[in-house]
This record gives sequence, structure tokens and C-alpha cells, in this order.
Amino acid sequence: MLFKISISGIKARWKDYLVLFSGMIITTAIFYMFEAISTNDKFTTSSPVGQNAKIVFIFGSILLAIITLVYVFYANNFLMSMRKHDYGLFMMLGAKSGIISKLIILETIAIGLISSVVGIIIGIGFTQVLSHFLAKLIHMSLTNFSAFYMPAVWTTIIMFLVLFIVAGFLNARTFVKTSALELLHSGQQSDWKQPKSLTLWIQAILGVGLLAGGYYAMYDIQRLKLMAIAIGLFTIVLGTYFVFNSFFVMLLQAFQRSSLSTKGLNSFTLAQLKFRIRDYTKILSVVSLLFALALGAITVGTGFQNMVPKLASGNGYYSVAITNPNDRMNSLVNQIKDKSTITYQQKVDPQAKRVYYRADQLQQQPLKYSEFVDRAALKSKVSTSKLAEFKHVDSEAYQELSSLQIPKVKAYQIKVVSAQTFNQINTRTNKLLLVRANNMDAAATPLTKITNIQSKQYGDQNGQLVGGSFTMYQLLKSVFGSLEFMGIFLGIAFLAMLASCLMFKILSGAASDKVRFDMLNKIGTRRAVLNRSIIVQILGLFALPGILGIIDVAFGLQMFSRGGLLVGGAYQTFGITTLGFLILYLIYFAVTVLIYSRIVVPKTKVER
Repeated sequence: MLFKISISGIKARWKDYLVLFSGMIITTAIFYMFEAISTNDKFTTSSPVGQNAKIVFIFGSILLAIITLVYVFYANNFLMSMRKHDYGLFMMLGAKSGIISKLIILETIAIGLISSVVGIIIGIGFTQVLSHFLAKLIHMSLTNFSAFYMPAVWTTIIMFLVLFIVAGFLNARTFVKTSALELLHSGQQSDWKQPKSLTLWIQAILGVGLLAGGYYAMYDIQRLKLMAIAIGLFTIVLGTYFVFNSFFVMLLQAFQRSSLSTKGLNSFTLAQLKFRIRDYTKILSVVSLLFALALGAITVGTGFQNMVPKLASGNGYYSVAITNPNDRMNSLVNQIKDKSTITYQQKVDPQAKRVYYRADQLQQQPLKYSEFVDRAALKSKVSTSKLAEFKHVDSEAYQELSSLQIPKVKAYQIKVVSAQTFNQINTRTNKLLLVRANNMDAAATPLTKITNIQSKQYGDQNGQLVGGSFTMYQLLKSVFGSLEFMGIFLGIAFLAMLASCLMFKILSGAASDKVRFDMLNKIGTRRAVLNRSIIVQILGLFALPGILGIIDVAFGLQMFSRGGLLVGGAYQTFGITTLGFLILYLIYFAVTVLIYSRIVVPKTKVER
């Protein structure tokens, strides 16, 4: 009988349960997406850099587990806030506490199990779609990576089941110790308790100190090594909580004392924030950490993406060199949109081990070559060759031209001769086509096909590679490509989880807030004023964690910059990545405001 009543209660509040399930499903899906990478040792350690990054994934898993723990218990509190009145009513009607406890545990575990299974299925789908999209975007093949990875499935199921079993027993214990009358009126009780000023100042100083300690640890990673990550993980998580737990309350108190609190609906907005201050402190801490994780991961991922073509171009001006191109090769070259080409005639004398070039062609179309002026900053310059340089084997121009030849003649001596002398050499005339792709990422598909054809044509000749900087591009992709993929992949995943956390927090209180907005509507408050109050409330929830998250990333990138993981510095893409991230963040903000407004703002205006 109680089970039927419980089901009917759930049906009556299906919209609230839909919000709960949506939040939990997305959280489970994101957790699976992270574990699909972090538990896949073959994929993460497929390159030397990936092997060094394995420890980062271990600490990342710990941090995500902490965030998931907070999120699950927060969702559990939301679940219990919906059911306290119902369970209190059951107890008033004579239901035994033991039966109520079993019902609570069963309902909590059932919700956890269903959301976990559905979340894993959606997570597998997200992983497949996103990995396929990113692989095409960054032009790399994902070897040893699978969207469906059984260790990740088991890790996710065990993690969430354990959390919900613990939550179920804690819920049962809470209900046993709470009277039926308190349960019936729980939704009308405020979380606000007047804090002591001394406590707030201690927490504020401690929070700032812990954050500063974490930032310094990441800055001094060369000396602290792996301890820098461990110190940063502990101090930044704890410091973030203390900062929000003190700063947010102090901000509300300062606003309450100011003259602004008496204008418009500011006093109402303040009361709304104070009513759930404890939940806001927790969720702001979680969102701030997720913001930093998402922005940091995308910044590092795009940093690797930006680094690879610059490193490749600095090692060679021309992307590919093709000797005697056929129609197939010419067709592939024509597919490269933004390019420049040069053609030289050459003759090879295998007996004398010499390669001859015409001086007039090198004079009319001088060979260009790249050289780094600041490798640490990925700054290179392009120089134009002079004929005299080809007389010296050690010159940059000589070495560049030698590297662009087919493997078997790279060791031959280069001789630049007049057109008359060139024509007198009794051997076949070859055509050397040099192609410069100004955007190697965009031209990766045809360049890969050209390189593959050349590799099959010439094979492995004494370990010599085919000419052109695109070969270096492919080598760098094999080293850094997995990290590039993981950074962008996880950044997008964390952004989705971040939006889920914020929207879940805001929408979870919409039902109770609707009563207050109805009251304001009845006393004649204009709809524009109501909407402005909503925007201010939600903007505060979005802006505060966003600001601290950006500060976290700004200092956290020191770990990659000073640790030497990102050649050229970790801050080159920080500005543009932050701008793009903030645009997406604002879109989530606008969507949240729109949904919340439609729920709480009365559709009918009450006439005064």
C-alpha cells in the first residue's frame, strides 16, 4: 500500500523527478566519458608524453570523484526535500519507521541504478560521437581507443552504486531521527544562520592562503615534481570551498547593509539567496572547479593543436617535396587550397653521387627555408637562399634542399650549374615539385595521401624519411595528438557537466520559488522587474564561479608552461579559448534564465 502511495507521489511531481534524473544521467555520462580515457592505459600511454600524463589522469580521477560525491549528495538532498513531506505524512498516518526506512533506501538505490545505467548508455553515445568529431577536427586516428570500454563501465557503476547505497542509509537514518511534524514543514525552513564575523574572516584568510599555496605549487613544479599536483589538488579544492563559504556570505551581508538593498526587488533577491545559502556555497565550489577543469583542458588541448603545425613549419618551409609527380599526385596537390609551389629541374648522377640543379632556376625562384629564432616561444623566420650558399654543405639552404630530395639521393652532393652545363649532362631530367601548405591542419587529408604514396614508393631506405615538414607534422601528431584529443574531449565533457550542475541547482528550487513570484505578481510587481530579479540571481551564480575558475586556470597553466609540456608557452591560446568558452557559458546562462523564468514568472498578469 505504501509503495503504491509512494509511486503516486512520484507521478504527481514527475517534472521535479525529471530534473533530478536529467542531472544524474548527465553526471554519470560525463564520469564515464572521463573514465573511458583515464582507465584505458593503452590509449593514454601510447606516446612518451602520454606516459608522463598518466599521473595527471590519476589525480584528475580523484578530483572528479570528489566533485561527483558532492553532486550526488546534493542531488540526494534534493530528492529528500521532495519526499520529506510525503514520508512525514506516512508517519502521521501510522506507518512504522522501519518500513519507511526500507522504502527510502529502495527508492534511493533504484534512482541511482536507473540513472547510472541510462547515463552510461548515453555516455557511450556521447563518447562515440565526440571522439569521431574531434578525430576529424584534429586530423588523427584514435588507435587503442574505444567508446565502449568495459573497465570504465564497471568503474562508473561501482562508483555510483556505492554512493547511492551510502546515501540511502544516511537518508534512512535522518528520517528515523526526525519527527513527523518536522518532516511536514521541512520545505518551509530556511538554511540561513547568522554567521560570526570572526569565523567568516578566518575562513576567508584560510581560503585565500590555500589557493595561493596551490598556485605556487603549480608554479614551482620543476622543483616539487608530482607533489605539485597533489598539493594543488588538496589546497585548491579546500580553498575554493572556504572562499565561497566566507566570501558569498560576506557579500550578502555587505549588500544587505547598503542602500541598494532597498531599491526595487533587491531585498527579495537577497532573501532568495540567503534562503539556500548552504546549497549555493557547495554548488558554487563544484561549479568553479568544473569551470577550471573544462577551460584548462580545452586551453591545453588547443595549445597542443596550435603547437604541432608551428613546430613542423619551423623545421621546414615546404610541406612536401614530390619528384616527378604523376597525374594522381598533381590532383592531390590541386586539392590543397592555400598553397605556394616551386618547380626545379634536377639530374642525378649515381656514379659520381651528385645531384645537379640549374642556377638560373634557383636565381629566379629562390629556395626558402625556415629556422627557429626562439624555439621556446615557437618563433621562426623564413629566409631566402642565395646561390653562393649552395657551395657550402653546412649552410641552411644546402641542408634544406638536400632534405627535400628522395631518400636514396639525400646523401649525394648538390651541384648548382649553368643551364648550358645542365643540358650537357647525359642523364634523365627530373622534376622536383615543392609545395608549401600555409595551413597544414586544413590540408592534412591530401598531404597525408601524398606522404603515404611516397612512403610506399620509396619504402624505408636507410631510415631516411620523405622530404617536407609534413613528415615532422605527422611525427608530432603521433606524440602529442592523444593529449590534444584528450584535452578538448574532456573540456567539452566538463563544460556539459558544469552546465548540468548549475541548471540542476537553479531549476531544483523553481517549484518552491514559484509561490513567491506568484505573491509578487498579486501585489502588482511588473513582469520586467521580476525578470530583472531573476537575471541578477542567476548571473551571480554564473559569474562568481566563472571568475575564480579563470583565475585557477591562469595560475594552473604554469604547470604546463614551466613543466615544459607545452612548447611555446601555455598562454598562447588562453585568451581566445577563454573568449570562446565564455560565449558558450553565456549561452547556458541565457537558456537557464529562459527556462527558470517560464517556470516561476506567472503567465497571467494580475490587475491592480
